[in-house]
Amino acid sequence: MTETPVTRFVRNSETSVWRDCRLKWYLTFQEGFLTKQVNPNFWLGTLVHQALSSWYLKETTDPAHMFHELGEESIEQERQAVLEASGQDLDYDNVEDLLDYLHLGTVMLEGYQDWDAEHRDFDVIDSELAYYLPLTTIDGQGFTFVARLDLISENSDGIRPIDFKTAKDFRAIKTLDQDMQFRRYPWVMRMSHPEWAEDVIGSIWLGLRKIAPSNRSKPPYFGKEEVDLTDAEFEGVGQELIAEVTEMLAVERRLDAGEDHRNMIWPTPTFDCSWKCTYFRNGLCQVWRAGLDVRQFGDVHGTFDNDPYAEYKEDFKGAVSIGRREGGE
Repeated sequence: MTETPVTRFVRNSETSVWRDCRLKWYLTFQEGFLTKQVNPNFWLGTLVHQALSSWYLKETTDPAHMFHELGEESIEQERQAVLEASGQDLDYDNVEDLLDYLHLGTVMLEGYQDWDAEHRDFDVIDSELAYYLPLTTIDGQGFTFVARLDLISENSDGIRPIDFKTAKDFRAIKTLDQDMQFRRYPWVMRMSHPEWAEDVIGSIWLGLRKIAPSNRSKPPYFGKEEVDLTDAEFEGVGQELIAEVTEMLAVERRLDAGEDHRNMIWPTPTFDCSWKCTYFRNGLCQVWRAGLDVRQFGDVHGTFDNDPYAEYKEDFKGAVSIGRREGGE
């Protein structure tokens, strides 16, 4: 039987949503909303992650082919879901978007293999590891910080977790050294592996542009950027995380006590909402701002009361997952 965690789980993506938009955080992590419709951008990124992780672990020799097979299976499931929808207009627009991304992702991964052959300078320790780190907020509430790392690499400089990113451009590189994910992931590795503390020096961003090479497009199509931290920065990462979670869980306790959520929750509209946010795309953000019943409208687009940490709880064994090193030690 899977052991049940005794503290609340917190992952970096939740704190990121908390910072970006409290309404999105509330609907996702408090109301447990899960959309029925697939977001093509996240669909592409998820399947690229799966294909590259398997490739780096030598579980497949052709990540582009693996991506295409996974994508075709997923699209067929989405097509069947549309066909089975009763009492609603059949809308294949989302399926067509996925078909476009199926071709794009295949081309991206074909090009990435050639790029990697010229640029890889690391050995792979392991992939898709889940870490569980017990911590305590400033006001004494226990929580478990969880992180799933795409890849763990090692070279002559040291050990770095790697995260794959698909993006329309590489502008994010300019602020990468301030991105919490690329600071917290090596920190959680240091905390979880004291024997590696001096070896874990930072993280790596591996970017794949969502564009097919052509006569009109301009490289680079792929990129690699290292984010290394000093010992003082590593210490600060932990302090920042605990401070942020302290504030977030204090709001959660007020919600649990029955206080009006509008005293603490509000949307934060940006230009990214149109492609990044489920609640903008399905109209729930506008419904909430109009003072209408979000659950009544949301039932058309998805389901509530889902556990956003279900997959972590299924994997939880009461201890950190340890990666393979030097032949399996």
